[in-house]
Formats: sequence, structure tokens, C-alpha cells
Amino acid sequence: MKKRSLIAFLLTGSLMIMGLARTSNAQSAVVSHAAATPNLTASVTHAPSPPKDATDEYRCTWIDPHFATSQMITKAEFLADTSKSQANKKELHHAIAYIASPAVVAQVKALDRTGTKGWTCFSSPLGATSMGGLAALPWLYGWSPGHGADVAKAGYGTAVPAGSLIVLQIHYNSLAGKKAVTSRFNVWSEATSTSSRVALTSRHYVAAPDMPCVAPYNDVKKYPLCKHDASLADLAKRFGPEARSFTQLLEAVCNRSGLPTSASSPNAASASCAWLFDDNTPVTIHKIWPHMHMLGKTFSVVLCHQDSRCGTANSETLLVVPSYNFDNQFGYALANPVTMTKGDYVKVTCTYSPALRKSNPQTKKLPPRYITWGDGSSDEMCLGTLIVSSGAGS
Repeated sequence: MKKRSLIAFLLTGSLMIMGLARTSNAQSAVVSHAAATPNLTASVTHAPSPPKDATDEYRCTWIDPHFATSQMITKAEFLADTSKSQANKKELHHAIAYIASPAVVAQVKALDRTGTKGWTCFSSPLGATSMGGLAALPWLYGWSPGHGADVAKAGYGTAVPAGSLIVLQIHYNSLAGKKAVTSRFNVWSEATSTSSRVALTSRHYVAAPDMPCVAPYNDVKKYPLCKHDASLADLAKRFGPEARSFTQLLEAVCNRSGLPTSASSPNAASASCAWLFDDNTPVTIHKIWPHMHMLGKTFSVVLCHQDSRCGTANSETLLVVPSYNFDNQFGYALANPVTMTKGDYVKVTCTYSPALRKSNPQTKKLPPRYITWGDGSSDEMCLGTLIVSSGAGS
């Protein structure tokens, strides 16, 4: 298996997260809440407590849905702050619900040494110590600011085996506050045995954002985190050595021409990477979730048919988000689902405005740094999550 296809395969298990506007083949997937009672309701209350020198905390909690038979999830929603005022909603920067099959239930429960209060889980609920750790659990649902409920379109759903747990990962950001927040996760499902729905799964494609400090904050003597190596060392300090290793791997694969050493413009930076789809069985793409952090400007996903260079003649633009807004993120259903076959490439591209770091209320007081991929809201990401079904035209 080629290097890029191997990494893409590992990324299809789980990573992190979601964007704005539409192409002719994409439409907003924001759906109003249905009145039916959910099969599962779970609440989590937590006050952010980041590690030393960090401003972010990823907290995981396992939920037993008591599914005695295999289920097909038809709807899921996350309510960030259930209080009437929702005053602390901005402390939450994402939530992901993962499926822990019976094979890993014991491993998940062992991570929660308190039995009920959860555990720290940067990158992966299972504590990623390698690339494989990032692919440990499949996604059930993802939330980020602005996102509503996910209602499966007719004939589709997400399969959850009997006896599974659901692991809910919540990203808290203390730059927005440290007060306790109560969140709620709701799930609607039907028995797989009586369902004719086709199962959907997630595939994650990323690029490596690398943004040097912009003038007048680019003096590495005055601002030591403007050095790339120092920035990565700080990343490891905040989130563990695997965070640095993963970023370095992305940089090696996606930025093979070398890392930028100086900012070309305070309002213009970009990240792009094309990933080989190497599966023998084709998949059909139904929906795309774009995700960047607070510096994001635009986002796009292009499917390059049998062409690693993504030439215009062989490229199909699936999504363009011309004005990304961190506070208004959601997914886009393709009006016409698209088939991806072995030998195709998925190219994800993000653009950023580095100068926004000094104007955003949550980051303007932070020291200047060389921005890379990272779990923190003050770091960056470039992630396209594709929701697919197995088979051509399925």
C-alpha cells in the first residue's frame, strides 16, 4: 500500500471535525429537530480543566445505549449547553460521538478509572500513541459551533452493533471560560433486523497548515514560538508527543517542497493535499463536513479521477466554502452523490488569514507562534470528512 493511501486509510477511523456556503452539488445539511422521543438521551456536566500551559481539554465519557440488538442510527444531535441562558456554550469547540464495538468495550471502560467521570483524550478516545491510534473508533456523529441535528436521509443510517458503547468526546476551550457546562446527546435508532437502510461511514482527508508568524510579530528572538521546532515542542508539551509526531507526518507527506519560513501575507496562507483512494471496492460520497479553526477563510474538496496531479480535465469539484465561519459550521449533502473508485484522489484545500489571530477575542492575547496542525483551538486544522456508503451509486 502506498504511503499516502496508508495514512488516508488510518485517518478513515477517526480524527477530528466541520464549514459554510455551497456548490451546485452541495446543500446545507442543517435540519430542524423532530418531535419524536429519542431512544437514548445522555447528559454530561464538566468544567474545563486543561493541562498545565494549555487552554484546551478533550474529555471523553462512555455511554451505554443498552442496544441488545444491532441498531441503525437515524438521527443524532448534541446540545452544547442545556441551560436556559446558554451562557457557557462558547466553551465547547467540538463534540464527536464514536462507536466502541464490543471488541473494545473493556479497553474503553479501563480508560475511565473513575468509572463515571471520564478521561482526558486528546486526538483519540483510546489515547493515540501512533497513527493507528487515530483510527481506533469509527464516528457516529460530529458537532461544532453552528451545527444542528443530523437526520439521515431516506434509506440511509449509521450502523451500531449490539453491545456497543458510545464514546462522547467533548473539546473544551478555557479561553472562553472555565465554568461547568451541562451538555446533552440524543440518538434515534431502529433495529437493523427490520431496517432496509444502507450503512454510512466516515472518511477523513487532511492537509498540513503551516503558517509562519506575520510582521511585526515575526522576530524569533522576541517571540521564540515563531520558530517551527519550538512551536512543535510546545504542541507536544500541551497534548503529548504523539501530537507532534502526527503533525510532522502530515508535513512530510503534504508539504514535500518544504515548509514556509516567512509569511507571504498576513491575510493569505494555504494548505493543500491529495490522497489516494486505494480500496478495491468503490464508495459513494453523500455528504462533506469541512473543518478549520479560527483562522480559516475558504475550504474546498476536489475529486481527481485517476490523476494524482488533479488536472482540470480529470477533476470534479465537490464542495467550495468561500467564506468559512468557525461559529457557523455544518455539513453539506451532495445533491447528486458521487462515486469514488480505486486510483482516484481526494484533494482538500484550505486558506487562512494569519492576521486574525491578533483580532479574535479568544486568541489575541496569546503569544505569536508558528501555526501548525494541532488539537487546540488556537492551533489550526484542515479536515474534510466524507460521509460515504460502500459500492458505486449505493
